[in-house]
Amino acid sequence: MAKNNNNKRSVDEAVRASHKKANIVVGIVVGVTVLILIAIAVLCLVRVDPMDGIAAPDAGKGEYYDLYDLDSEDRMHTDAKTQSKIRTALGNMQFSVMNAILQWNWDYSYNFVRNGSGGKIKMSADEVTELHASSNAYMVEYVYADATENGELVKSKARSLEVDGETVYFDRLKVLIGNTDDSVGEIYMYPYVYELATNKAADGGITQKKYNITPIKVRANTTETYKALENIIAELNRG
Repeated sequence: MAKNNNNKRSVDEAVRASHKKANIVVGIVVGVTVLILIAIAVLCLVRVDPMDGIAAPDAGKGEYYDLYDLDSEDRMHTDAKTQSKIRTALGNMQFSVMNAILQWNWDYSYNFVRNGSGGKIKMSADEVTELHASSNAYMVEYVYADATENGELVKSKARSLEVDGETVYFDRLKVLIGNTDDSVGEIYMYPYVYELATNKAADGGITQKKYNITPIKVRANTTETYKALENIIAELNRG
């Protein structure tokens, strides 16, 4: 009889030990699950604004936006009300980090556009000044106060961006904005110094021929911005 009791106690202890191990495993699984859910919630709340590093033109300094319709080289006439609408539209390209991760997009910084060998693509002064909207992308040009004196760049007067470890100075910024269709796509930006890009030798200048820039790309969800620009342009065309 004693032997049977001992066997019973051994079985009970084994069962309790098994339950204890199972509870530990369940606790670990629940804990990990909770941490994952918290991480997902945080990543959903964290949002990236691709234009966060781009200062808006200051109307008080005579700065403004130029807006171009699809496939057009002609800037549209805009008033103060339209300028305000453009500024608001450009602030709607944010996306959540979680959304970007789900689309396998990991880099949200400004990056130079490079060729297949990793070298920076170069655009001449004429190429950047003649750049206009494409058949599927509107163009907005940020026009800032002149950043030059006597034909030379004054860095303290210029706007700047940190790109791939380099500082890019400019007083004009062309941005091509296509429709990413509710996904995290890319927009392309073309920063340049107006005086250096247009100072032709025929006018006594020597910098234009040597001047070049590298386009910049950055992640963005442009769906709302694209729609807003479309509406703004439709209003302007109706007069």
